[in-house]
Amino acid sequence: MNERKNKIIVPLDFHEQSMIALEQTSSIAKFMNAEIIILYIIESTDIISAMFRKEEQTKKIYDEVKKKLEELAAETSEKYKMPVSVRIEKGKVYEKILQVADEVNARFIIMGKNDADEGFQRFIGSNTNHVISSANCPVITIKGKDHNLGVKNIVLPLDLTKKTREKVFNAVSFGMHYNSAIWMVSVLTGGVSLTRSRIYAKMKREKKMIEENGIPCSVKLFKKSDIPDYELIIQYALDIDADLIMVMTHQESDWRDHYIGTFAHEIINRSDIPVMTMIPSDPKKGKKIVKTFVDPFGIFGKKSKS
Repeated sequence: MNERKNKIIVPLDFHEQSMIALEQTSSIAKFMNAEIIILYIIESTDIISAMFRKEEQTKKIYDEVKKKLEELAAETSEKYKMPVSVRIEKGKVYEKILQVADEVNARFIIMGKNDADEGFQRFIGSNTNHVISSANCPVITIKGKDHNLGVKNIVLPLDLTKKTREKVFNAVSFGMHYNSAIWMVSVLTGGVSLTRSRIYAKMKREKKMIEENGIPCSVKLFKKSDIPDYELIIQYALDIDADLIMVMTHQESDWRDHYIGTFAHEIINRSDIPVMTMIPSDPKKGKKIVKTFVDPFGIFGKKSKS
């Protein structure tokens, strides 16, 4: 596989939310000196529809879409002074997104998420779900319509799992790159007191490491209540004017077998603040996979070379 370049995949369908995602991507790409790849996917049609569609009709649709995409790419490139290219693929949406992301070794996939994605208003659409669960790079979902450009405040929900350190390193990488502040947050279980809480002790250790890297960091620990954990986290993110919430999928025995846990699912589904979802790195695959998630901007690699 070729060495990773700074490329960001933005699936686009011309709906409002995907256009907002493209604008948000432009801000991230500018900081990363990255190329944006606008990806449009012509969904496979059933065999009966294909039989009655004339070849010239198909070509006309393709040409019109290509012209619109190239005009949009040129406008975006001129506005933000960065390379923007276009790809048109045909097939299942999530399969093509994953395929292209792997092919170009994408740093990120950034997707607009509609409230009524595929007709289900309260659940993650199947395309988004498949991409988040299977992508080999972090996925950022954009749901709300009003966003700050840049990433000044990052909300980092933490738990006691072993993969917490990966999520912290991702936040540190973002924080160093964007001059961000990190806001760690968690919820106590049962009747455990703050002073005896293992998660509080862990958060204090992580806070020290983050601040040693020159990044402002705060710790917030909620008492267990009747309010669901995800609601507490989302409201906290709104209260501090967060630009990004970072969550992680779960991992089962096979390193490619990932699923979106209930907490992450609710955050992605309900938050109007952009959410970055990461899958745990594969310990068997070594540093190459770990670097994808732990150092998305290549910051730590640059430091080690100096």
